[in-house]
Amino acid sequence: MTRAFSDWLKGLAPYAEKPVLATFLLGMSSGFPLTLVISLTGIWLSRFGVSKETVGIFALATTPYAWKFLWSPAIDRVPLGFLSRYFGRRRAWLVLIQAGLAVAILYLSVLDPAVDTVLIGFVVLAVGFLSASQDTVIDAYRIEVLPKDRLGHGASMVAFGYRAGNLIAGYGVLRVAESAGWSVAIALLVLLLLPGLVAVIWVGEPAHKEDPLLVRDQSLIAKAKGLEKVRLTLHEAVVLPFVEFTHRRDWLLILLFIFLFKAGDAIAAIMTGPLMVDLQFTEGEMANANKLVGTIALWVGIALGAVLYRVAGVYRSLALSGILMMVTNLVFAWLATRGHDVFALAVTIGSENFATGLGTTVVIAYLSSLCNLSFTATQYALLSSLASQARAIMGTFSGVLAENLGWVSFFLFSTLAAVPGLIMLLLLWRRSVGVEQETGQG
Repeated sequence: MTRAFSDWLKGLAPYAEKPVLATFLLGMSSGFPLTLVISLTGIWLSRFGVSKETVGIFALATTPYAWKFLWSPAIDRVPLGFLSRYFGRRRAWLVLIQAGLAVAILYLSVLDPAVDTVLIGFVVLAVGFLSASQDTVIDAYRIEVLPKDRLGHGASMVAFGYRAGNLIAGYGVLRVAESAGWSVAIALLVLLLLPGLVAVIWVGEPAHKEDPLLVRDQSLIAKAKGLEKVRLTLHEAVVLPFVEFTHRRDWLLILLFIFLFKAGDAIAAIMTGPLMVDLQFTEGEMANANKLVGTIALWVGIALGAVLYRVAGVYRSLALSGILMMVTNLVFAWLATRGHDVFALAVTIGSENFATGLGTTVVIAYLSSLCNLSFTATQYALLSSLASQARAIMGTFSGVLAENLGWVSFFLFSTLAAVPGLIMLLLLWRRSVGVEQETGQG
């Protein structure tokens, strides 16, 4: 018993280390823009009478999360002049992107949904682009600054921070909007950029490691001239990260699983805000149930996700979290049958947050473990982009589906949409793909 307790305390010790603590702050700045894009915008527009079909189209603002791997090579390899010389490569990109986010959010805050719907769409898309770019930098920084044996702890802490950013943004905006209006509430979101900036100043620039493939390419670049030098530079930035990944066993199966795993959640997520508005919940009720009550369930889910990943291993933990996330869509269908029931809303959001917290920790640790440290930004961007593809593609049609199917049938459909991802997980598990990442076989 004493030894087990000692081992448990040793397992908690890394959470007090500076790089691990910093991932919490990075997660806060990474998490809040998605809440603005996928949840708060839907509530804001619905409150001003914008149709569900139009709100559904706003899911296109999540497209940059799905395609960020296209410009991630630039973030991985391109220096930013004096910013890079002063801050270092990773931190320079973060400073630049956060400045753009601040401008976009402040501009969004002065627009009127009743007359500026199209313009709001473009600005929210810009927020999505900048947020996806910020995620690319933060993910690369997090993986590079943490030792390999701290990736699980970092996954848990960045998930805590990410969801803290979600909750602070969601609860805070709804509360402020109720008393001071939506313009002030949205403008105050720029304050959530500060934790990430503080984190990278506190920890510093990570050391950069070079894969043998990269070292060989760089030696060729040094000798080349003219167009050949440009070609080799593009090959280094764009091609090599993908070449390295395709050398792995069953790499196509891995990518297909990542694409399908959260399909059901992708369809449902964009419509949870309009559902609550349709059920006539007030901003205060949504704030208390949707963000405040769900906080406890979320923290428990994230904490158990780290334990589950360590004890059960990759595939068992992915399977359990995937099943739970699928079941929470059924709970939303139940909420639709209950009507304006604050207790039912709290139960629904509590269930969703618990499953999301569990799944987020496991998925972050899994994707991080797949990255080669020489190509961190590009490879993690590719993997996380695939995870977002279903949200961008399927979420676009969610408003039309909800309008035509009705709320109960819509959430039943979103539940079934999760099944293909679980089938792909079973295939990977049976073929023992990535079993070397398993942390708790037995």
